[in-house]
Amino acid sequence: MEFQLTSKLMDSSAKPNKAELPAPQPAPTTTISLNDVADRYLDHYQKLFDLLIFSLSSFRKASEQDYDDFANQLVIMPKNKVRMSFEKAKDTTEGWVLKHILSEALGSVVPLLEDSRTICALCDFKAEKSNDSARLQAITTTDRQNFLRLPIAEKFKLLNSKYNLSSEVEEHVISLLEITRALLTKDGVLTAEETGTKSDLTLKIRSVTLVQNPGPSESVNLSRKITDNTRTVKIGDKIVLSKAEQFGSLITLAIFLASLLQGVQNYARKTGAAS
Repeated sequence: MEFQLTSKLMDSSAKPNKAELPAPQPAPTTTISLNDVADRYLDHYQKLFDLLIFSLSSFRKASEQDYDDFANQLVIMPKNKVRMSFEKAKDTTEGWVLKHILSEALGSVVPLLEDSRTICALCDFKAEKSNDSARLQAITTTDRQNFLRLPIAEKFKLLNSKYNLSSEVEEHVISLLEITRALLTKDGVLTAEETGTKSDLTLKIRSVTLVQNPGPSESVNLSRKITDNTRTVKIGDKIVLSKAEQFGSLITLAIFLASLLQGVQNYARKTGAAS
C-alpha cells in the first residue's frame, strides 16, 4: 500500500505580478510505501535471525580442545592468569550474543512506533488538504520529539487513542523490553527496578511451531501453529533465554511489525490518503 502527499509551499509575502507568474507546475509529492517500510525492518530482523543461527550452530561445534589449541597459538594475552575456562567462555559468549541480538532487535521498536505515528499524521495532513508548511514541518520535528520523550506505554496509548493502532503482541514486546533492560544493565539479573511494585515479570514470546494433525498413520500431516509461550522471571533470577525463546523473540517482533503496519494501512484508507 502506498499514498502520495502533496504539499504546495509558497511564501505568502511574495506577490509576483501576473505577467511574472511561471507556467503551472505540478505540486511536489512524496510517495510513502508501506511495503518499503516493512522491508526495511524485516531485512534487519532477518539479518539478526541469520546471525543468531550462525552463532548458536557454531557454539554446538566448538570444543574445549579447539579453544585451548587456539589460545596456545597466541604468544601474548592481556592477562593470562584470568583466562576463562572453556565452559565459562562458552556461557559468557552466548550471553554476549544474546544481549546484542536482543538489543539490536528491540532497538527497532521505538523507530517503528514513530514511523507509524508520522505516516498517520501525514495521512491527516493530506486528508485536510492543508498547505500549512509549519504544520507539515512540525509533524517530523516537534511532534516527533514530543512523541519520543513519552514512556513506551504512553507511546502505545497515544497511537491507539489517536489512530486506532494496536497489536496483539504489545504485551510481549513490552515484556521483552523490560527483560532486555535488565539483561543489558544489571549483569543479566532481574531487579526491582524492572518489576516496579511486583516481585516478578511474565515473559511472553509468540512463536510458530509445527503440529502433527490427525490423519493416516503412514502419512505425515504437519501444519504451522502460532503459540504464546509464557514464563515467570523473579527478582534475583539470572535471565537466560532458550534457543527457542531467542528465535521466538525475533518472530514476535515480525508479528508486531505486521500488525502495526496493517493498522497504519487501515488508517490511510479511512482518511482517503491511500492510493
